[in-house]
Amino acid sequence: MWYVMQVRTGQEQEIVGQCRRRLLKENEDIFTMFGEKKYRIRGKWELKRYVLFGGYVFIETENIEDFRIRLYQIKTMTKVLKNGEDVVPIEPEEEAFLRRLGGEGHVAEYSEGYLEGGRLIVTEGAMQGYEGKVKRLDRHRRLVTIEVPLLGHLVEIQLGLGVVRRVPEET
Repeated sequence: MWYVMQVRTGQEQEIVGQCRRRLLKENEDIFTMFGEKKYRIRGKWELKRYVLFGGYVFIETENIEDFRIRLYQIKTMTKVLKNGEDVVPIEPEEEAFLRRLGGEGHVAEYSEGYLEGGRLIVTEGAMQGYEGKVKRLDRHRRLVTIEVPLLGHLVEIQLGLGVVRRVPEET
C-alpha cells in the first residue's frame, strides 16, 4: 500500500536517500514522483525533471506503524499523513492513477499532442488518455495543469505537454 509523507519542500530527494540508506526493509520502497518539462536553454530544447508533488514523499509498505517507528532515526521534519488519528493509505483508485501516470520509474514523462479545433489530443507521453482532466493549457510554457486525486482531495499539478500543431476541426 502507498502512504504519503510530508517533508520540507526542496528536501524530498534528501529524505528519500536517507530513508533508503537507513530505514527500508525488503519489499518496501520510498520515492518522489517527478514530472518532465522542456526548457529552451541557449536556443536548444532540453528535457528537465522536477518534483511533481512538492513537499511530499510516497512510501510503499505493508506495515506503516513499523516504518513510522524507524522514521524517528531521520532527524528532520517528516510526517506520515493521517486522517484524524489513523494513518491511512491512499485509495486504490488513486494509487492506480499515480502508477499509470508515473510508470515504473515514478516519472510522468513529457507528452506531445495537437489541437483539433478546440480539443486537445495527446499522442504520446504520460498525459495520453487524460485529456479530459486538463484544467489549463499553457502552450507558450509547454505546460498543462490537471487535477489529480490524492487522499480524497483533488490536487492540481503541472505536467509538460508540447502542442506540436493545430488542426482545423473537421465538419
